[in-house]
Amino acid sequence: MLNTGLVEKLETLSSLSNSWRTGTIEITDIEPGDCVLSTSELTLNYALAPVSKRYRSGNLAQYNTGTGWMVPSGISIHCGYETSSRSLRLILPLQTLRDVQPEGQSIPDLPLCCLEDPTILQLILNLYDCSQEDDAYSALYRDTMTLALASHLYRAYARIEDTTTQHRDPRLSRVIEYIEDNLDKQMTLDELANVATMSRYHFAKMFKDFTALPPHRFLAERRIEKAKSLLMTSRDSTAEIAYQVGYNSQSNFTQTFRRLTGITPAKYRGVKV
Repeated sequence: MLNTGLVEKLETLSSLSNSWRTGTIEITDIEPGDCVLSTSELTLNYALAPVSKRYRSGNLAQYNTGTGWMVPSGISIHCGYETSSRSLRLILPLQTLRDVQPEGQSIPDLPLCCLEDPTILQLILNLYDCSQEDDAYSALYRDTMTLALASHLYRAYARIEDTTTQHRDPRLSRVIEYIEDNLDKQMTLDELANVATMSRYHFAKMFKDFTALPPHRFLAERRIEKAKSLLMTSRDSTAEIAYQVGYNSQSNFTQTFRRLTGITPAKYRGVKV
């Protein structure tokens, strides 16, 4: 959660637009009416005042000052602003994202999600402050802080694959395939260990080494990824989709979806249409 000081700081920001090698920061005023946000680069967006938006699905959403969104490149969000709005936007170009990747590693995907991370907002506010100065030290600071921010985003929000472990044990690959084929079914640790023909303890340890996640967390993330795809491509209700990805309770599904994505399934469907 954002503290009161950060929210109060947002409310005092004045208009600004500045671009440098590793990023762009800008404050925009938006009048009521229809709007399309199409991103060609990773964008972090924060509301500087309370705002109401209506999405094409008909969903009406109200956001407070400090509400933040991470929007990956290639996303188009159609909405109508019910009220006027101001937003603080930081854009990170592809080269900046490449600069923070280990040699030989491709750029991992980042999710469309709400941001309730005070570290991110504090870095952006620092960039806002130094963007009002035009000297060599400020320019170096902007580049350094933008790269630090990109690194933080990947550390906190991306699941980076460990390429050194991808082919260590075919039994674990078999478990991954089993999970993908049975996302609509209940699975226990014993069941997955049996698929791997390992003891529970040995399986749990090797699985985490293999995927960087414990089995229950990996299963939850794969279910939510499938749910996101169904929300985008089908007209099934949220309750039906919950059942299709292995949840007997819509409330449990909604709780897990929000914990992993930052928003509810209904809001995700509204934003993505």
